[in-house]
Amino acid sequence: MSSSNFNKEVEDIEKSPLVKINPNVHDLSKTMCFKTWNDMIISLPQRTVKWCCKAQYTEEQQKQLTFDLDILEKEGLDFFVNNPILTQRKYELSGGTRSDDCVGCWKTEDASGSSVRTEYTKNFEILWKRRLEKAAHHPKKAIQFHQEIQQHDGFRFIELELTNKCNMACAYCWEGSSTRWQKETGNRMPDTDDAIFSKVIELLNEYWEGDLGKNNYVNFSLLGGEPFFTNHMYEFLEDFIVNLNDTKRTEQRIVVTVTTNLNFPKHKFDKFMELVKRTPNIQYQMQLSNEAVGKRSELIRWGLNWNTWDNNLDAFFTESKKHKNLILGFGCAHNSLSYPYYKEYLKYINEKVIHHDFKRTLIFHTNWVDNPNHLAVNMIDPNMSDVAQEIIDYFENEFTANVYQKSKYTNVLRTLKRHVESTVSDEDKENAFKQFKILEDRRKISFVEQFPHYNSIVKIPHK
Repeated sequence: MSSSNFNKEVEDIEKSPLVKINPNVHDLSKTMCFKTWNDMIISLPQRTVKWCCKAQYTEEQQKQLTFDLDILEKEGLDFFVNNPILTQRKYELSGGTRSDDCVGCWKTEDASGSSVRTEYTKNFEILWKRRLEKAAHHPKKAIQFHQEIQQHDGFRFIELELTNKCNMACAYCWEGSSTRWQKETGNRMPDTDDAIFSKVIELLNEYWEGDLGKNNYVNFSLLGGEPFFTNHMYEFLEDFIVNLNDTKRTEQRIVVTVTTNLNFPKHKFDKFMELVKRTPNIQYQMQLSNEAVGKRSELIRWGLNWNTWDNNLDAFFTESKKHKNLILGFGCAHNSLSYPYYKEYLKYINEKVIHHDFKRTLIFHTNWVDNPNHLAVNMIDPNMSDVAQEIIDYFENEFTANVYQKSKYTNVLRTLKRHVESTVSDEDKENAFKQFKILEDRRKISFVEQFPHYNSIVKIPHK
């Protein structure tokens, strides 16, 4: 549909004075991303709120997204659900304008034709997807969609970064999410303040009693740092989730997703399992983080003890067979170092499933590294396209575990194959060499020893 037809509809339609219409609304299907409406990310250590984990912000925006106790006392929930930065992005994305916040997705879309945005839209709620599809070809429906969704409070995924305490310094992580990174670089950052934690829980209870609790499905995602290393995870479950367990409506589905590095002692696992047993009406979806095996995993996830990870995975398989509200899932942060060897990791998981005679469904969560750029999957040499195809073939035909929406994750693997097939500039390869060299020198390691493809993703700069 031409932009002139849309412009005529903009002139003719009766518009609400409270809701602006973006003049680019005829292109809304090229920019609309439900993730901004669905995902709220509250970082307690950094005292920030964001919408979508892939969004990137300017220094000035970071200041506007940062809160303290006084701001939360004054603005309350509005700081999270009606923030001016959120309002502006809703206006842009639902109106055909590429938001600067979403530069990561635009870059990967331009390079490969797909991104987190495109994959997320494919699998979003069917009724909203249909409305978006109709809006793409009908001026009046596009404008109505644009106006209505700007005012829509659709948050059903509330992510809480509980702490930056972490005993690992993953290659793609940073000081804000890892005390081990802080120790390594000397850049110390504050952790979660108890008073702010209590205030956020208070606001979440208020939100639940209002709009949030009306939803039939809500997912609370807990991560860090490493959530198993902070008392705030256990307090969140005791002070918030226990109440939801006891008052849940029959038709409601309440999920708690816990992202963990599995690199913790047994007594912390036991404490968590006691709360899982205490809240049988809550579904716990574990996002067990890893994407490589053995020494490769230990180099990417610096500080990991592979034997500890392996033993804790066995413990989760054992407990999941006993408790129907404990669902196992894997959060693989696919990156330029790990992905060529992902088939090896899938084989490892498949062997665990067979060993435990595990019949329940596994979830493979969608995640890959876009930033920092040197660890992005699209840094892998296009000549490794055949390796990416082998991963797809194995997952489709030989991976025998029962996977929830297996075709959806297969599509993720196909997307990653397109990322591998995209071209990489010499400038990006030279920067990759510099960034990897910093880690190698600081940690006294060599990536090429464990990752034979390493030399194909870097280029030594000319002196």
